[in-house]
Amino acid sequence: MYKILIVDDMLVNRKLMKKVLVDAVKNAEFIDAEDGFQALDCLNKQEIDLVILDLMMPGKDGYEVLSDMKNDPRLSDIPVIVNSAITDMESIKKTLELGAMDYFTKPITPEQMKVIIPLKATNALKFYEQRKELKQMNNRMKNELKIASVLQRSLIRTHDEFKRARIYQKYMACEELGGDLFDFVEREDRSWFMIADITGHGVAAALVASMLKVVFNNAIRSHNDPASVLKDINQTFYRLMSDSANLCFSVFVGMIEEDAITYSNAGHPYPILIKQDVDQWEMMEINGYLIGLFDDAEYENKTAEWSTGEAIVTYTDGLFENPKNPELSKSFSSVMQHAQLLDNRALTDPEMFLEQLLASFGKADKNQIDDDIALMYIMRKA
Repeated sequence: MYKILIVDDMLVNRKLMKKVLVDAVKNAEFIDAEDGFQALDCLNKQEIDLVILDLMMPGKDGYEVLSDMKNDPRLSDIPVIVNSAITDMESIKKTLELGAMDYFTKPITPEQMKVIIPLKATNALKFYEQRKELKQMNNRMKNELKIASVLQRSLIRTHDEFKRARIYQKYMACEELGGDLFDFVEREDRSWFMIADITGHGVAAALVASMLKVVFNNAIRSHNDPASVLKDINQTFYRLMSDSANLCFSVFVGMIEEDAITYSNAGHPYPILIKQDVDQWEMMEINGYLIGLFDDAEYENKTAEWSTGEAIVTYTDGLFENPKNPELSKSFSSVMQHAQLLDNRALTDPEMFLEQLLASFGKADKNQIDDDIALMYIMRKA
């Protein structure tokens, strides 16, 4: 049942408005308020669906009621139709600016009584009903996204201790669900790592990221080198997503064996190989097609040496790019420059290193990012 609040200091006007609406609005209950104080008291105690509001009342007038309603999150969505003897345009403009949905003037003409007022009221009620349904749907979606976000984050390893390496990670999603992913897996005499950047954000990107984690873990069981792993990932996603031509993403895969790192790349920004001497740092340069572009894409391997205490820093393009302000974007080669200029203390403290690297690009917290960011710092243990 609809509840319609009629606010007017004149009893005759309240009775007339009920008479106008009683036949037009089915299944409605009418509630009276003779001033602004009674109106707000009623609004705070009952679930009101529509307010018919007079402007000129003693004590608290209609302007104040309207202003109080629109400044209260609990009441701000309730539609208000102003019914007033005031006809000057400035007053009408003021009520609409304060948030009134509509306005009609007294005295009520026969045409208004028969057609216009009932139509305005029924339209306002339908609008409010649809708005409430949309808000309920939105709240359900938000709750589901929060659950999905928790599940997605559970897929990202948080272990910092492995047999061959110590892992430090930083993950920042610009929405509830992100499309960036990293992983580190130890299998027998090898350690594998992967970082990926899925196109887009939200549910679709998160589902692809979750699927990629599964495909990656299956691929490293079947192959002995990163290039073969990438080829397997590419063919799997190319077949799965054959109807989604716009889906492609970058992946960097590395394999650690004692003193060597073998790696391959599918269109991802080059990681940094951090040596003991800052001047000897190097980009792990190797190119390859993005995942999902070509069914028969081939990938290459490259090998680098690394020693105890040296590290690999991987990252996604959200670190150095600004999608909303492309002119502020930098190339991934700037990541090395930023890293080498960090505080000397950060060079021996991986967690500080990642925080300062983010800050150096102006992305120290979630409010400063327009794209997902994933960072992984892999330090070789003795």
